[in-house]
Amino acid sequence: MGEEKNLKPEEQPQAIKIEKYNSNVGHKLIIKSTRTSINVIAKSGKRFSEHDIQVKFLLGYYWREKLPVVESFLNVLEQTIKHALMTVYPHNKLFLEYKLSANDSLEDSSSITIELHKILVDDTDFEIVGNIIGLEGIDLRDNMSKITSFRRKIDTLVQKQI
Repeated sequence: MGEEKNLKPEEQPQAIKIEKYNSNVGHKLIIKSTRTSINVIAKSGKRFSEHDIQVKFLLGYYWREKLPVVESFLNVLEQTIKHALMTVYPHNKLFLEYKLSANDSLEDSSSITIELHKILVDDTDFEIVGNIIGLEGIDLRDNMSKITSFRRKIDTLVQKQI
């Protein structure tokens, strides 16, 4: 038969590792925002889901229909995040924590910032990449409103289970 050779450890044949799906690895929510759209991307293991919010059209619709713009937008954002996560990680409860900042009251503000802090899906923590969403519009406030807006500024932490 064949001769046995003494091989160095790096020369010995290696067993092929077959990696199984591990549900505890790679939980991410990625937010990519531009002036006109927000992409919500969810990843869990090898599963992937991407959803797009067309900001310009959505905000235009809210203004035209005289709907509460910020509250309606936040609802769509939360539901989009929930849907993206449900696609890759089916769950019963979703906990969101984010900071909402505005340069005036919600109905009069021209600048809104949403900073995502924490996402728990059935008590599983998801890493957040691109956690800040900024919305800027034309400032139609008069000078007196701009001067006194510091009293109405919003800087609040929102914790919500959906």
